[in-house]
This record gives sequence, C-alpha cells and structure tokens, in this order.
Amino acid sequence: MNIATANHSLNKKLAIIGALGALTVLFGLLPIIGYIRLPWGLAITLLHIPTILGALIAGPLAGTCIGVIFGLTSLYQASQSAGGLDLLFVNPLISVLPRMMLGLAAALLFIGLVKIRLPSSLAATISAVLATFCHTIFVALALYIFAGAQVTTLLEGAGLGAFILVLLPNAVAEAITAAIICGGVTGVLYATAGKKSKLSQKPKDSV
Repeated sequence: MNIATANHSLNKKLAIIGALGALTVLFGLLPIIGYIRLPWGLAITLLHIPTILGALIAGPLAGTCIGVIFGLTSLYQASQSAGGLDLLFVNPLISVLPRMMLGLAAALLFIGLVKIRLPSSLAATISAVLATFCHTIFVALALYIFAGAQVTTLLEGAGLGAFILVLLPNAVAEAITAAIICGGVTGVLYATAGKKSKLSQKPKDSV
C-alpha cells in the first residue's frame, strides 16, 4: 500500500468516525431520536447502531473509537440522572468500557464470518445481531463487576443471570433493529463497491 492509498484510507476512516460519532451524540442528547418507544411499553435504543456500523464499515479501530463516544454519551446522561441504575454509569468502567468492547466485538465477528466465506452482507447482519447481544452481556457484567453491591441492592437481590433475563426482551428488539439497519446499509455499500470494482476492471475502448 503506497502513501497516497494509506492517507486516503485513514481519511476515510476518520470521516466515518466523525460522522457516526456525531450521530451517536445526537442520539444520546435527543432521546426522542435515540429511542423508539413501542406501543406495548418497550423502548428500543438506537445508540449502539452507529458503533456497530462503524466497526463493519471501517474496522476494529473505528468501531472502538465510536464506541468510546457512545460510552462518553452514556456517562454524560448518567451524570444528569436522578438515581437508580442509570447513576452507576458515571463510572467509565461501566459506561465506556462495554461500548468500546461492542465496537471491537462487532468488527472481529465480521472479520471472522467473512473468513469462513459468508457473503459480506450476510456476515454484517449476523455480526450486528451477535454484537448487540454481546453489548447487553458486557454492560451487565460491568455493572456486577464494578458496582455489584449497588446493583444487587437496587434489584432486590437479583443475580447476574436474572438481570440478563430481564434485559433479554430489549436485547432481542435491539438486535432485530441492528440487523435491519446495519444489514441494509452495509448491503447497499457492498453492492455499490462491487459495481465500482467491476467498472474499474472493464477495459477501456481503444482509440
């Protein structure tokens, strides 16, 4: 890879991080956009979507960087909270670390699935679903590892397994949302990239 190509790749990744990071902040500061409230009372967050998209499009470093922005947004929201579990997210090990791991996990899952020769769009969709479930587990583990006593008290003695089961309906809904959005966006991007690649390989007409 020459210097010009490397610079172009770096600039592209920085642009993706900037755009999706800004989208994450927008989702975080405007809950009416960042959360979809369903008629039966369930709220689906979209905050994980930009992190997963960045990881799928631009790789582990981009996913991790956008995950940090996601985590910092969560930390800010926690600082404005009146109490409850939300207040525990002022600890960056609970608010930021799991979101960093989300971006890394999404990228590594995608790389692994592509290596076993799954089509890129299908690999992206599966990675988005699995990464969403990983995110739920990462957050639950962080809460119990770094604030176990407070969590147990707030949940009236419920253990980690019970807590994850409580979060499971939301995780399923968020995984479906991630599959639809991330699968659709990456599918279009990969299809477009494939067409451009074929056009670049097409021999020019001789003069």
